[in-house]
Amino acid sequence: MKQSILPIFLALLFLGCSKSPTSQLVTIQIPNKTDIPLSLANVSMSISKIQLETKDNVLLGFIKDVKLYNERIFVVDPNRILIFDLNGIFLQILGRQGEGPEEYTRVTCMEIDEKTGNIYVSAYNKIIVYNKDFEFVEERKLGYPIQYLKILNGRIFIVSEEVGVALGEKFGNQSNLYELNSSFQMLDTIPVRTVLLDHLQVGGSAFRYWLSYIEDGLFLFMPVLTPENLIRDTLYQIKDEKMHPAIRFNFERPQTLDASGFQTLVLLNIVNSTSYYILEYDQDWKHFLFLYNKKTNTGYNLSEGLIDEEGDPVFLRPLDLKEDLFYYIKKFEFEDKTIEEKNPIIGIVKLK
Repeated sequence: MKQSILPIFLALLFLGCSKSPTSQLVTIQIPNKTDIPLSLANVSMSISKIQLETKDNVLLGFIKDVKLYNERIFVVDPNRILIFDLNGIFLQILGRQGEGPEEYTRVTCMEIDEKTGNIYVSAYNKIIVYNKDFEFVEERKLGYPIQYLKILNGRIFIVSEEVGVALGEKFGNQSNLYELNSSFQMLDTIPVRTVLLDHLQVGGSAFRYWLSYIEDGLFLFMPVLTPENLIRDTLYQIKDEKMHPAIRFNFERPQTLDASGFQTLVLLNIVNSTSYYILEYDQDWKHFLFLYNKKTNTGYNLSEGLIDEEGDPVFLRPLDLKEDLFYYIKKFEFEDKTIEEKNPIIGIVKLK
């Protein structure tokens, strides 16, 4: 994914704690070369595929995220949330589309509170809450944009990036982690970083998996997608209201800028499950997945993803990190192009 035009800038990283000495930080190496294709079946305990029903007005193009809860599949596209059962039968669209109260037109993130069943939908700086029966509960507008949110034990964690904040003669892209209670009252703020730019610049990725929660605790990785000649390669643990470096992923390939000033290596996501680390990154405009098995200390550097039973690459994304449960999206392939295109297949994978 291409980032914005090259600025001349100074990048500053503000953390809520002092970094541990590099010698104490666990480092995992990522080679420049890729491994031979790896079969999804070889690393999976189970794989199930669900063909989503195709109906008028529920055609899916780009899918931002998928959630699995209470025998329902929630499919998030840029503008709405569609609900299917486990057989792929379409049930309904969550909420109402529009600009008014209790309505949304753009989805930045969706999260489900596993204890209450409440569903949280964010649209820029607005959060709409629905109950487990998909009925409207409340709406809140916050004083900052919401790029990512997670619900843990009744607490709301929000990652927010404010772009183009005037800081003297420069512009700042400021990232913060906010912790709120169930009544949306602020409990804590952790500054993640500020990137200073000579010009207003924005970079973004469609897939955001910035917070990972497992038995070991809460972890954060948030990429910098404005061009800079370094790699943000560390996963942090949120503990005692501070950010602690947890794991560093050392790329053998150094960061460089191409002739147009774009980064040649962009780390987009670090997902931390009970048994695996999964990294999503772009290198020279090609997509890669790095899969690291914590139990065997084995890493696989894969071009475009794992290979399914039909010989196609698929990219794993998180469903339930404690259970090592992931999903992938695969479009339905057919030969007759005159037939209306079907909605995609959702694959649900439990890794070994």
